[in-house]
Amino acid sequence: MENLGLFKILLLFCLFVSGRIVSVSCLNSDGLTLLSLRNYLDKVPPELTSTWKTNASEATPCNWFGIICDDSKKVTSLNFTGSGVSGRLGPEIGQLKSLEILDLSSNNFSGIIPSSLGNCSSLVYIDLSENRFSGKIPDTLGSLKSLADLYLYSNFLIGELPRSLFRIPALNYLHVEHNNLTGLIPQNVGEAKELLDLRLFDNQFSGTIPESIGNCSKLEILYLHKNKLVGSLPASLNLLENLTDLFVANNSLRGTVQFGSTKCRNLVTLDLSYNQFEGGVPPELGNCSSLDALVIVKSNLSGKIPSSLGMLKNLTILNLSENRLSGSIPAELGNCSSLNLLKLNDNQLEGGIPSALGKLRKLESLELFENRFSGEIPIEIWKIQSLTQLLVYRNNLTGKLPKEITELKNLKIVTLFNNSFYGVIPPGLGLNSNLEIIDLIGNNLTGEVPPNLCHGKMLTVFNLGSNRLHGKIPTSVSQCKTLSRFILRENNLSGVLPEFSKNQDLSFLDLNSNNFEGPIPRTLGSCRNLTTINLSRNKLTGNIPRELENLQNLSHLNLGFNLLNGTVPSKFSNWKELTTLVLSGNRFSGVVPPDRHS
Repeated sequence: MENLGLFKILLLFCLFVSGRIVSVSCLNSDGLTLLSLRNYLDKVPPELTSTWKTNASEATPCNWFGIICDDSKKVTSLNFTGSGVSGRLGPEIGQLKSLEILDLSSNNFSGIIPSSLGNCSSLVYIDLSENRFSGKIPDTLGSLKSLADLYLYSNFLIGELPRSLFRIPALNYLHVEHNNLTGLIPQNVGEAKELLDLRLFDNQFSGTIPESIGNCSKLEILYLHKNKLVGSLPASLNLLENLTDLFVANNSLRGTVQFGSTKCRNLVTLDLSYNQFEGGVPPELGNCSSLDALVIVKSNLSGKIPSSLGMLKNLTILNLSENRLSGSIPAELGNCSSLNLLKLNDNQLEGGIPSALGKLRKLESLELFENRFSGEIPIEIWKIQSLTQLLVYRNNLTGKLPKEITELKNLKIVTLFNNSFYGVIPPGLGLNSNLEIIDLIGNNLTGEVPPNLCHGKMLTVFNLGSNRLHGKIPTSVSQCKTLSRFILRENNLSGVLPEFSKNQDLSFLDLNSNNFEGPIPRTLGSCRNLTTINLSRNKLTGNIPRELENLQNLSHLNLGFNLLNGTVPSKFSNWKELTTLVLSGNRFSGVVPPDRHS
């Protein structure tokens, strides 16, 4: 009986084993290949675990997670995009001869891209982007004659870009940005006649931009920024009449900018910033009638702004800041009727601001700071209702602030400091807008502090120092809970300092060199994030409030040259965070810590 029982067990075991063998042997070759690839994966989603396995009732993997087959049950698509997969891509991938789409994007794959991928001769689409692939791009990918889309961006790939890629006759999209690729851009880039979109940015490519790029006659997007490219812009770029976007910023390009032929009429965005060009802005850019954004920042440009830019009716962004441009702003820029941003700061521009800019009814930001402009801001500009930012500080501008400034409902940032504006600040300023930054330091403004600047409850920077203002600080200002910087230094202000509301944002308070009197407000101790307090050179009296000991972040405290008395809180002398402490010029008793400066 015991032998009979043993026989039954052996029989069942053999049937089980044979059943397993049958189930494996029924799975087609593509299924077996996928199971081999599964062995290289460390982490997979539950959907993959539950479907990628042998099953006696299925002879194909066509119902597996991420798999699509054709009518002959061959795998044509392997798609794991954003599935949380980690591991490596095994060399067996090259056995999937019918594979047309391989999408492993946005996972955590690592290791090299197997050269056997070049054996998948049917591939049309490869996306391995946003992973951790390393090593070189296999030269064998150049043998994929049907490949149209190749996305390898945001990995850790190194080495040179294979020349073979540009011999793929069907290639439309090549994205290898955000890697560590080096070497030259292949000189045969012009062989890719069907190329529509080439993105090589944020790598370490060196050398020049190949002249043959002009042979990519269908090219629409060319991103070469954030590399180490040298030389000049190839003249052949002017041949690309389908080009819509050209980015070559953050390189070391030199020479004159020779760009803007009659074939640039489809160009929408041009960014040549952060290079070392010679000469000026090419007047021919006026031919690029579809241009939406022209950005050439800090590229050593000199000369005048060409009046031909006024022909760009679709231009919304013009940014020529941080160059060496001289002369005046051409009045023709007032014809750029779509302009939202005009940014010409940090140049050597001079003369008056043209009133024609008042025609820019869509202008939101006018940034002309750090130039040599003189005269008054034309009243036409103060009437641009779309204006949100007016930044004209550090010029030689003068004139009064007109009442029209109070009617700009979208105005948020006004920085006019270090000019020669005079007269009274319109008291209604802030009533009709949600001001965030007001900085008028270093002018000749008179009158009282406007009471409504924080009316919109969004004001963070309130800087009116170094003027000739008089009167008291309005209570509405000290109760403004959004302030982070509050500066009224070097005016003729007087009266008692108002109480401050509890403000977790206020970090900088400077009221020095006025005629304030009375005690230091105890409520300053509730502004726990204050790092700087300067109340020096006033007529303040009384003791230092012990509430100031609550200011654990305070690093600069200057109470010098007032009429303060009493004892100095002992905590101040031991406060390590306090790098600047000035108490001299008062009437303190007891132990007074010596002044110390950072």
